[in-house]
Amino acid sequence: MPASQLPLVAANLRGIARRVPGLPMTELMICRVAVILGRDLNAGLDRVLRPEGLAEPEYRVLAALYAQGGSACPRDLCAALAQSPANLTRICDTLVRRGLVSRSLDAKDRRRMQLTLRATGQRLLDKLIPAMSERVNEAFEGISAADKKRLLAGLTRLLECVDTLGSCEPAKRERERVA
Repeated sequence: MPASQLPLVAANLRGIARRVPGLPMTELMICRVAVILGRDLNAGLDRVLRPEGLAEPEYRVLAALYAQGGSACPRDLCAALAQSPANLTRICDTLVRRGLVSRSLDAKDRRRMQLTLRATGQRLLDKLIPAMSERVNEAFEGISAADKKRLLAGLTRLLECVDTLGSCEPAKRERERVA
């Protein structure tokens, strides 16, 4: 969605605000912009990945293996990629079938599985990482380094606040039940 459509998003929120007093307009607009931004950035990155037959989550798994020296256990990747074990297994099954990743028992602990980036996966990353980096750089063109740091700090703080929402709910309900 082009930025030119943001006024329509804001108009929709104003329409809701007329019916719901106290609606947090700025906060809701930030949420909408974040969702739209994520969707549109991923769509741009998918244009680089799609010709190679990769989806963005598959690329992230390959890149995470690359970042960890070419090999990692799935549990470590789940945490690094914010993926559920079931979803990571599905993604890795696809990468193994395509010959980009191999799966084997960990030599040090035979109860653990180890994923390893294969030479074909490495060659694909050698091609994709520069193209993906160029796409990301284009998206941030015209934004100063200082603004990028402030944006990152603000988004990180928002993520920390969102993380605490779930952990506060049971305690809040318990306090309300006792009161």
